[in-house]
Amino acid sequence: MAHRFANSRSAQLMTTARQWVLVDATGQDLVGMARTVCKILEGRHKPIYSKTNDLGDNLVVINTRKMIIPERKVYWWYSGYASGHRHVYAKDFHLFRPTECLRLQVEFGLDKMFPAFVDARMSRLYLYPDKDYPYAANISKVIEGTNNVYKSLADYTAEDVDAFVKAPDGREHEPRPLYEWDDLD
Repeated sequence: MAHRFANSRSAQLMTTARQWVLVDATGQDLVGMARTVCKILEGRHKPIYSKTNDLGDNLVVINTRKMIIPERKVYWWYSGYASGHRHVYAKDFHLFRPTECLRLQVEFGLDKMFPAFVDARMSRLYLYPDKDYPYAANISKVIEGTNNVYKSLADYTAEDVDAFVKAPDGREHEPRPLYEWDDLD
């Protein structure tokens, strides 16, 4: 006689396979990229997602050195001692540790309902500052970045720059009096 849960939904959940997913972080915003990474690590992109089961995929993120970092993002910590408060701006932190900003943002964004899942999910995240990574044979899926809207001015052609909407310049018009009885002389 078969086990009574053999055909149940929980049996299906336990038989899901983990995929290896590659994401390129070039030109991506830190916060938007972290949201996408959390979604994949938690398995929320799968139709059989459940908070109580760890269904996420293995994730390789390349080119983290080329991410867009917010100007005013601050990471701070406290040692527990007097005058032990320390902080560092994310832009400065990103210069000497290009993968750490994304790792911290993902760790903050993961669901904390089951703390054991956080460590398991973070162990499936592989971050690389450049395009070289050792898991090329394992990759089964490539995902485009979340928001590929950031381009530097050098990436646009001269025609594109000329086609940009020009902001109105208030200095082109003659000054007008505010009221009829005002005199500009």
